[in-house]
Amino acid sequence: MPLLCRRIILIWTLGLPALYLAGCGEDELRRYDASVLALSDGRNETALADARAVLGSGNGSLRTQAAFVAGVAATRLDEPTAARRYLGTAVRSSDATLAGRSLVQLGVLERDQGNRLAAARAFEDAATKLRGQESGRALLLAAEDYQSAGRQTKARQCLDRAMAISGDTGDQARRRLDSTGYAIQFGSFAQRGNAERQADRVRAEVQRIGLGQVRIRLEAGNWKVQAGTFPDRAAAGRTLRRLGRGDAVVVAIGG
Repeated sequence: MPLLCRRIILIWTLGLPALYLAGCGEDELRRYDASVLALSDGRNETALADARAVLGSGNGSLRTQAAFVAGVAATRLDEPTAARRYLGTAVRSSDATLAGRSLVQLGVLERDQGNRLAAARAFEDAATKLRGQESGRALLLAAEDYQSAGRQTKARQCLDRAMAISGDTGDQARRRLDSTGYAIQFGSFAQRGNAERQADRVRAEVQRIGLGQVRIRLEAGNWKVQAGTFPDRAAAGRTLRRLGRGDAVVVAIGG
């Protein structure tokens, strides 16, 4: 009779699911447990070595969990190439939760390496595999990185999806939608007083065409006079043409 092994993972931040692993060898399980505990203690080199020893396991579930541990440890040891390789194995897990959490870890790695677009795509893919609040948090992370990469429309799409999730995730998404996308900008000024005078000059016209309130935002050391929030550059451009002002431009909010 195959040995039935229940693995309870104690590290919530790793997000390794509790699985029943049939046919697990005792030595493989011992090394896997050792890798998880080492990672919990911050002994990343030991965790990586133990996880590597399990990667040749004939048990697919154990192998993908070990690949996840190895990927986290390699990330912490600043070995991005190795981390991508291990996480690439983990994301192919038949367990959707493990695959999703592996994609989140891959997103964290790409963000640390400055690859914001790759990070956004990993987080967005993770959201399709995770459920509930975990899926929502992945979408919020994807939105952050899409916005940093200048993909405002994709950022808003992720926030729209996150907004449908009840609880804190949906509330965060609703708040962030107000500061994600494109706006019409009427000038950028070194002095706030100059920005306020420009806001006074354009306020009536802005309200006339239904753009709402004029905003003065401090960004990158300058006071920017803006109005409207648009999901994409094309929508903002259409409104800009209606205004017909030569001193206004379409800008990414926060850009």
